[in-house]
Amino acid sequence: MQNKIKLSLSAISVASLLALAACGGGGDGGGSSTPAAVTPAPPPPTIVVQGSAPAVTADPMAVIFVPQTETSTKSVLQSIASNAFPGSLQKATAEGAYKQIGIDANSLISLTTGKIADVAGNGDFAIGRWTDGSSSIGNMSVNQGAHYVVGKPLKLQQVLGPNKTLACSLAASTSPTAVSGNFGAGKVNGATATIDLIGPILNAANLDIAIGSDSHALAAIGTTAITGVSASNGVLLHVETLGTDQAKPLIAIGYAMPTPSSGDVTGVVVLQCQ
Repeated sequence: MQNKIKLSLSAISVASLLALAACGGGGDGGGSSTPAAVTPAPPPPTIVVQGSAPAVTADPMAVIFVPQTETSTKSVLQSIASNAFPGSLQKATAEGAYKQIGIDANSLISLTTGKIADVAGNGDFAIGRWTDGSSSIGNMSVNQGAHYVVGKPLKLQQVLGPNKTLACSLAASTSPTAVSGNFGAGKVNGATATIDLIGPILNAANLDIAIGSDSHALAAIGTTAITGVSASNGVLLHVETLGTDQAKPLIAIGYAMPTPSSGDVTGVVVLQCQ
């Protein structure tokens, strides 16, 4: 009887070992495998950049900012034209698109999500347009925009004598946007200006833009300051001079101007002068 019990136990032990081997158990020699880890796809970027610009290296920097809330008759808190912004606070993406500007740590304006369109520049300046997203000062639809210029500040020296003027022609621009958001982004047909070096002052400027059904909306700007935020002939202006050459400066102009059928329209232009 004892021999029968021993034989039964042996049979059970063999059966258990065979079962463990079949399912990969019984030690390190098993045939189990760990599934490969799946790497999740990276999230899409929160800021999409259209265009590129070389880095602007200066401290301080000149900054123009035309917020999406500005109109031709209303300069808002974030309406900016200054040549004294600390370089360390002006933050750009790898493409040279500026996503943060500010005069100090308590008054930073930054893009949270959306697009930076119309990015362009030459190292002395960079321009762009925040759109289709949200910033620290509010939301923007795909048809609205907050426009900026960041550049190397250049203080023009006074030159006395007759006919001491510079003529300026369009070098770069952002696509104009309607403050209402009811029309798609437009284009700048042309822009010119003259600088009187006796002041120096912005002697005159002319803008020609197309947006909505306005194929040639015109603004004729009279004599005004060559730096800061001002108004002339119904146009709200942001003006700064940029570059490194007194004989061939750049002049950046941010604007909010009325149009015949598209309402108030904003944008920035940069002109090369000589």
